[in-house]
Amino acid sequence: MIIAFLAAAALMADSTTAMQVASTPASTPAAAAAAAPNAKPAQADAKRVICRNEPTLGTRLPTKKCRTVASMAERQQEDRANLEKLQIVTPERTN
Repeated sequence: MIIAFLAAAALMADSTTAMQVASTPASTPAAAAAAAPNAKPAQADAKRVICRNEPTLGTRLPTKKCRTVASMAERQQEDRANLEKLQIVTPERTN
């Protein structure tokens, strides 16, 4: 149960970053269409580093975490997969 809570907390923390990334001008459809012929800006955007304050369990003081956009997206995808695995209910066997 604690693991599920921590996974959910991580997803909520990463969802705010996803909203920040989604609100950048490069995520608009017009900008995406303009960038389609040239794929290098998308690669440069994936290497961009974003720093943010994240809450730490057991303290009131947040810690500053800096990650690339690509690693944040990868971590968010892993967290969602782990949360989905935890939510799958398997029947218990009785012998």
